[in-house]
Amino acid sequence: MTQGTGERLAIHGGTPVRSEPLLPGYPGGLLIGDAEKAAVMEVLESRSLFRHYGPRPLHKVSQFERAFAAAMGARHAVGVTSGTAALLTALAALGVGPGDEVIVPTYTWVATVNAVVHLGAVPVFVDIDDSLTMDPATLEAAITPCTRAILPVHMRGAGADMAPILEVAARHRLHVVEDAAQAVGGRYRGRRLGTLGAIGAYSLQYHKVITTGEGGMVVTDDPALWERAVRYHDQGSVRMEELDETIPVGNQLMIGINFRMSEITGAIGLVQLGRMDWIIERMRAHKTAILDGMRGLPGVTIRRVPDPDGDTGATLMFFLPTPDLARAFSAALTAEGIRATVAWDSGQHVYHHFDQIIERRMFAERHCAWECPYYRGCARLEKGMFPRTDDLLRRALHIDLHPLFSERDEFDIVRATRKVASALL
Repeated sequence: MTQGTGERLAIHGGTPVRSEPLLPGYPGGLLIGDAEKAAVMEVLESRSLFRHYGPRPLHKVSQFERAFAAAMGARHAVGVTSGTAALLTALAALGVGPGDEVIVPTYTWVATVNAVVHLGAVPVFVDIDDSLTMDPATLEAAITPCTRAILPVHMRGAGADMAPILEVAARHRLHVVEDAAQAVGGRYRGRRLGTLGAIGAYSLQYHKVITTGEGGMVVTDDPALWERAVRYHDQGSVRMEELDETIPVGNQLMIGINFRMSEITGAIGLVQLGRMDWIIERMRAHKTAILDGMRGLPGVTIRRVPDPDGDTGATLMFFLPTPDLARAFSAALTAEGIRATVAWDSGQHVYHHFDQIIERRMFAERHCAWECPYYRGCARLEKGMFPRTDDLLRRALHIDLHPLFSERDEFDIVRATRKVASALL
């Protein structure tokens, strides 16, 4: 692939590499077609949109739960209304509540933190490393007698380094909840992300690998956690159809909420699940071709992925030497027709922007109902207290990939990146 050396940048008046935008990062969404339409119409014609009963129930949610659990290699799955609902359900199943501490990374979608806080628990932030996921080396120092769970997040399509995280958790007898919202179907050392800890949470929102528009899944191998997840997502009740016949119903009374998945969501999910492995295969192939074309590019450092074989290929991320260069590189690439964003600027993904936590305001102007650990010894949680996270995310660029990319799309990403690099680095 050409290097584009000496070409005038589009941002300076030159001819852009491409005039048509790349497909946006909606892998499953842009594949929605006749199969999903037929699945939805089947449910509508049954007039049974509620998962538990109706004139002719089809039990699409139950089918989706069983198929999703099988695809992930888990024993049980619970369908819920969103990835946030999945996180709340997973944490509630573990009994996380007021006064408990949950360790979370400084780079994650804000839902991870909101789920912890909504249960009255305390999010304790730890740094990320150059994989842009939780740094296992930071865990030990963050653990206190109040720590109830560790919540690694598989960011931007790639898994966190789970082996050392699980080792720390086992040593301290802590549960691990995996937030696999952005990496549905990814793997770590051969196992699906979301199945390595005690319980895993997934999102089916439109920007994810597969989608139902909104929706989520919780998976676990533990029958007791499964029962608690079922109870929590259905107002504390257990509907017998959801329980494995070999598992006696317990007496785990608990307060729940309504996160029940609809039959239309379940029907779409079944179709999308059938596309998941093909989507990942194609995105990985595109990413491999692009990385081959970028190989050896001076000044550009590709994001480290703890298990490259398990990457979903949903995003291409790389670092520039300085934040100023990252901003300039992002603007120049976007002008060339390759939309690239700086990770630091990606909205509610960075602890620095979690003002509802930093300012200790949750639902009103009153203080939180919990005692925040960042105030121990006057060590206030502040913007800038994780300089390594700040530096990494200010230098990291992000490009969405899509299974329907063409060879021309791959070529254009490489050509534009080399063109910009030759001018700026």
